[in-house]
Amino acid sequence: MKKIIPASATWIWAIAAFFVFSNAPHGSAKPQKKPARSAQENLDPLVNAAMKNMETGVWSVNGTVTAKKPIKLQGLLSGEDFDLTMEPGLNPNTPMREIVIKNKAWICSDGETWHATRPDDRLIYNWAHVPIMADRKLPSFEKVGSEQRNGETWLHVRLKVPEKNVNPKELPQYWLVLDSQGQAQYVGHTEMPMFSQARKEVMYCSFDYAPAKEKIAPPPLGAPVDDKAYGFNDIEQHKFDWKGKVVRLEVTPKILESKQIGEDTYRAFLKDTATPSHYGIVEFPHDALVKVGFLNKIVSGAHASEDLEKMGALGRTEGEPVSFYVQVIPIGEKPAARAVAVGARVLRDPDGSVSYTWEADEKQAAKSPTASAVPDASDGDLVNRGIEKAKNNDLDGAIADFNRAAELNPKDDAPYYNRAQARRLKNDTAGAIADYTKAIELGTTNPAAYNNRGNARAETKDREGAIADYTHAIELKPDYARAYYNRGMLKKEKGDAAGAEADFKRAQKLDPDLVSEGSAPDSTSNRGSANGEATGTTVRLLDGKLKLDIPSDFSRDADDPKTPKTLAKFSGPDGAWGEVLRGTHGLTPDKLEGYLKMRVAEYSKGFNWLPKDSHLQWLKKDIVTIDGRKWADWRYVPMLKGTKDYSSSPVYTRFLTTSYKGQLLEITFTSNLNTAPELKQKIDHIMGSVHLEE
Repeated sequence: MKKIIPASATWIWAIAAFFVFSNAPHGSAKPQKKPARSAQENLDPLVNAAMKNMETGVWSVNGTVTAKKPIKLQGLLSGEDFDLTMEPGLNPNTPMREIVIKNKAWICSDGETWHATRPDDRLIYNWAHVPIMADRKLPSFEKVGSEQRNGETWLHVRLKVPEKNVNPKELPQYWLVLDSQGQAQYVGHTEMPMFSQARKEVMYCSFDYAPAKEKIAPPPLGAPVDDKAYGFNDIEQHKFDWKGKVVRLEVTPKILESKQIGEDTYRAFLKDTATPSHYGIVEFPHDALVKVGFLNKIVSGAHASEDLEKMGALGRTEGEPVSFYVQVIPIGEKPAARAVAVGARVLRDPDGSVSYTWEADEKQAAKSPTASAVPDASDGDLVNRGIEKAKNNDLDGAIADFNRAAELNPKDDAPYYNRAQARRLKNDTAGAIADYTKAIELGTTNPAAYNNRGNARAETKDREGAIADYTHAIELKPDYARAYYNRGMLKKEKGDAAGAEADFKRAQKLDPDLVSEGSAPDSTSNRGSANGEATGTTVRLLDGKLKLDIPSDFSRDADDPKTPKTLAKFSGPDGAWGEVLRGTHGLTPDKLEGYLKMRVAEYSKGFNWLPKDSHLQWLKKDIVTIDGRKWADWRYVPMLKGTKDYSSSPVYTRFLTTSYKGQLLEITFTSNLNTAPELKQKIDHIMGSVHLEE
């Protein structure tokens, strides 16, 4: 099974000091257990072995996740692949089913229509998978009892805690299926609380697992009727015999109307190419209207093409027809049919299975242009659109736009420079170096091209080449503080102490607020970087006024419109996370110390996830000055009962709080379930890199 929760996951198993106690409802009672034996047994290897065995094969899962209301979950798990059904789903009285197989994903929310979706959408997978995730740092377990079920021995174990008055139902518990030799085969049942970082609430999971005979398979979409291109009149004529079948629809490039009809569903009014006067409706999932090129961005509500044009959202307007696959769904007995988009192109795998995807395909027919190839867009428009896509983490879409811009104007350095930025964010260092080099060969005068190529070369241990690039950047921009700083770092690594000191002094003189020597280098762009954050290590917020260095294994989460005061959220390794809040309430500088005392007192009362008689140990709770600004620096670890130091605590949390323009600004990062020195150092590095300008 998957060893690390994906970055998108917001669910964390509550172990050690992080499990949660409450009176929330729990699963149904189990058969009477035999009393636990008094002899001490080391059960940890059995728990680990059971989880390890479940990393391969196919496993059925059936259970509930309960908070205010229970959520039923059932289906199959196989490594990182899954086929799971959740009830209730997005629509009333209709379960939602999601299938992910490697890099392909499908979702069905209406009970009959399948859409292509993102393979990183793994929330329901995490619910079912986290309890049986192997290779974690698990706490100790104790035996509760054993029982016979269907001729098998089930060993009941639970988290071992010193408290005697803890409700056992609030502790993680496992029922391990043993063979005749007493060896663990798999986890048959589990009950435990989970903490949702997104919802800030506890949910209780109760799952049954068993080996499954069936395999995870793609949804039954089937191959298209044929390879011909059809129009809306064809769909009308065949709406009953084509019900549920897939056909290829060809329409003119301009969208006539866009309307949001659900949280993740959009309806487009289009004109087909088969006959002059046939129009129809197609429903698109997620941002497919953008991917196919009808829109530059998704907009809520209903808008005619004229409105979309005024909003800057209208994509294609003329040029080649647009072709994509749809599934035909008749609407009752009405003389009409709606086509639900399932993909832009068909994929036939060697095993004969068929799937559909929105990804661009260079081998598509000429009448099926890719989403990024907007015929009437200039190379400059494509570059700017690519930058916007990268800002929204659509790096593949951004690179496609930069590719097209380079084709339209091969002598322009901007597409190559920005494609290099995007490739660096995808960890394609070699590709980034090639693109920086191409931009330089085309005569770019942007010093950041040299500086950033220097950064990329430094990653490949090409110190001499990197130093030469930093020197070129300084020649183009003599006051380029960061280039001096970067060159100083490499000189220091080479043992050139005098040269390094001279560069550091020059960098400090040019930019007194330059972060310490331990920070990661950043970069700038004369047209904006591919994601607004240059190398991807220095994040800039508040219109560039706030910056902090984020390690490469931390990812930035998508913005949530429901939490507009959250400037940014981050997911890190081993469940680490962070967030930046702004303007939660007024806070003037003279009130900062009072705010700190209030929060320390509030936190010192303890949390419901701390075991009884445990407490928070404050590592720091002071007012400090950073770059001339006062900040409240407060950090803590939970101390478990009976421990003498915090090295055994699973959580390290650090806050930085200040008053910014009369409002609170607060930065939080926590290691959550891991106090490994490396992760703690990364959090301290992030906080040590914080720089805020008024």
